[in-house]
Amino acid sequence: MIKNIKKFLIIILIFFLGIFTERFEYDKKAAYLFENIYDNISRSVYNLFPKDKIKITIDQKNYQKILDSRKKAIDEGILYEETQKWVNAKLIYNEINRDIEIRLKGVFDDHWSDPNRWSFKIKIKRNSKPLNQTNRFNLQTPETSSYVYEWLLMKALQQEDLISLETKYYDLEINGKNLGAYMFQGGISDDLLKINKKKIGPIVGFSKNLFLKEFINSKKLNELGATGSLNGIEDNFWREKIEPVQFSKNKLGSIQETYLNEAIMLLDSFRREEKKIDQIFDVKKLSKIMALRALLGSSEFDYRDTKFYYNPSTKLLEPITKESHVDLNFDFKNHYFSWWIDSTNIKPHRPANKSFFLDILYNDLAFHELYLTQLNEFSKPKYFENLILNNKDEFDKIYKIIKNNYPSKKIFSSEQLEINRVRIQDFLNPMMGVNAYFSSYKKNLLNLNISNLQRLPVKIIGIELTDGSKILVNKKTTIRGKKPQLATKNISIKFDCKFKEECNKTMIANQKLLFQVLGQEKIKKTSISLNYFKSE
Repeated sequence: MIKNIKKFLIIILIFFLGIFTERFEYDKKAAYLFENIYDNISRSVYNLFPKDKIKITIDQKNYQKILDSRKKAIDEGILYEETQKWVNAKLIYNEINRDIEIRLKGVFDDHWSDPNRWSFKIKIKRNSKPLNQTNRFNLQTPETSSYVYEWLLMKALQQEDLISLETKYYDLEINGKNLGAYMFQGGISDDLLKINKKKIGPIVGFSKNLFLKEFINSKKLNELGATGSLNGIEDNFWREKIEPVQFSKNKLGSIQETYLNEAIMLLDSFRREEKKIDQIFDVKKLSKIMALRALLGSSEFDYRDTKFYYNPSTKLLEPITKESHVDLNFDFKNHYFSWWIDSTNIKPHRPANKSFFLDILYNDLAFHELYLTQLNEFSKPKYFENLILNNKDEFDKIYKIIKNNYPSKKIFSSEQLEINRVRIQDFLNPMMGVNAYFSSYKKNLLNLNISNLQRLPVKIIGIELTDGSKILVNKKTTIRGKKPQLATKNISIKFDCKFKEECNKTMIANQKLLFQVLGQEKIKKTSISLNYFKSE
């Protein structure tokens, strides 16, 4: 009897422990804790052996200023630019001493919440030698830079003759404490332009300050039970300042200040939709960057993280992209981020408040076509897999460094790249593109009602008759993509049949409508329904 009672109590205990664990996700927390312990042990072993190391020494007074900045960021949940304190320090690499200034980097807590490993911005002083040809750079953990993927994105930009930031991996030691592998990435400055063989010109971008302040204010209101600020963060795009990046005072009054004004006016004219996209941006470069990020699996194309170089020769803006934002913990097999298709937010996992910038881009059909053409070109071959093969020694070295520091983490997946590629190709080649319905045939003019069934725009080319001859439209008509979760829209298009009997009502079901998905070479065909409600 007592044994049965004990068994019953044990079963009840296990049952309630299971409910308790599931409700508070203690199993996940425990797994995360053990993974971090495993990674820290592996990192400690890794640090026992000599590596390519950067050493930084910060005196106690200045180090305390960094600690104070970090504490304030933790208290507020965000690191404001005005609270980030630059302090003096020493940097040693390859036995060369450099005088530097250093501060914390990163708006959100993934950059500074860890007890020991934080992200930093570095400025080398003028009396010291540059590192990797640059005086400004960032040092951050591979975890905050998508592990291998940031290097992979920069390698692709370099291959396509786009502006790329020097990305290397070093061990970092601060005040005698080994922190393991860190990613070195060059900053956005004149040094970057020189390395990329560009003429010196201003670099501009949208300020994050307004977004951050209203983001924190909205969170505070939500904690009080309110629904957020009436100055909603989703409207920031229209109100944010456009400002220069690293524009020194000694350039004031020079031709560079004239270029700066032109750059700001160009970017603002984009926001106001006052000019065509190809009058503002180098559209080939912009379309390539967007296509590469889509193919890599970036979760977003964040206009705030994108900066724009004003090329004095072309008088156009060239995008500078970084922060690949590839997360292998995300269920990439069953979900995808759709910014690369259009700006519609229909999935809860898609980042919000980034759509206005993309709206304007995709509304320009000439740019949209160029971008989709580029996306198709990059996604046909195994672009990134081939890039890795062409840089195998460097990739293997970086992979080994990062894996030794994060043995429990998934830092790269060939499967993820292939799923991205196949998914893009599938989307660019939809099973069904349009529906076409007979409307009328009068005085040799055939009138069809046509609706686009998928999210990419299509071009109507003409009609193919049963004898193989074609009736082409005088001017190709583009029908914009269908908006998700909304009904299709019918567009009326007329065709001059030139007295051909095949266009009459009794024979129209035997003919085919010809169309192309925007940016694709393949001409597709679809049947023409005799009656509007007839199912295909």
